Amino acid sequence: MKRIFLLTLLVFQFSAAAWGQTAPTKLRFGIYAPNASFASNSDRWSYIKNVASVMQSTLKIPCTGNAYAAEGAFSGATGQLDFALVDGIYLARGGKFRVLATSLYGGGSRSPWGLYAKAGGNFQSLKGKVLVMPSFGGNTSFAEGMLGGEINVTQFFSSVKNVPDIAAAVSAVQTGGGDAVFAPVGLAAGLNLIFSVGTVPNASFVLVNSKIPADIVAKVQAAIASVGSGAIGGMGPAAAGGVAMGRSTAKFLSSQPGVMRFQFRGFLKPFEGTYQESPLVDHFWVLPK
Repeated sequence: MKRIFLLTLLVFQFSAAAWGQTAPTKLRFGIYAPNASFASNSDRWSYIKNVASVMQSTLKIPCTGNAYAAEGAFSGATGQLDFALVDGIYLARGGKFRVLATSLYGGGSRSPWGLYAKAGGNFQSLKGKVLVMPSFGGNTSFAEGMLGGEINVTQFFSSVKNVPDIAAAVSAVQTGGGDAVFAPVGLAAGLNLIFSVGTVPNASFVLVNSKIPADIVAKVQAAIASVGSGAIGGMGPAAAGGVAMGRSTAKFLSSQPGVMRFQFRGFLKPFEGTYQESPLVDHFWVLPK
């Protein structure tokens, strides 16, 4: 009798769990990707509306799409979203979402970036000039990380001019509204490369609402690969990306031989938390005799 009662209880619990995994009546998609190579925010709107249309046709569930130009607006809206295409730098700084797919702009999950200027010259020729950057949290720390943590950006440049997105930043320098910009190689037409700064993680398609049933998540993950865009280069497997941020500190460890340790905070590995909580990254340099 006791065994029958336990089996009945288990069946009831399983049925209750299954009942809780009903299909949603609507799915909500969003995009926040200021560093992706969309020509304008209207192109972001077009992309996410296309995503919603494809998902609605595939899943037979009503779907909506919204684009967010500001980080605060996106962060405040996450409670009303189920899935989103999210900026790679935002995710590297601690976005706590499950990555389902990563865009392939530049040929992989990371795209090559450089420091570009309207005029030629070297890095020192930019001292006292205007650096143009998309407006996102920690953008000056990102710039300092791209410079190896060796430059105080707000002191080296006369000012940091904030614009809505990377396309606007490149356009500002192209038209004389600024002097230098960090940008993906493929977006910097007409500008002169001062030097390459390595690669930056591309935007990723993520699950925002963890309560979405697993079968729906799997169908959305499979369908997103079919939604292409020149700005993101299509979708590939999920990839976790990191990016160095902030300035380094130096300390002598020994005099014979001369060894210095440089430290800066960064997200070279997937990390959850704030910038201040991120681990210090060590680099060691043996001084020449």
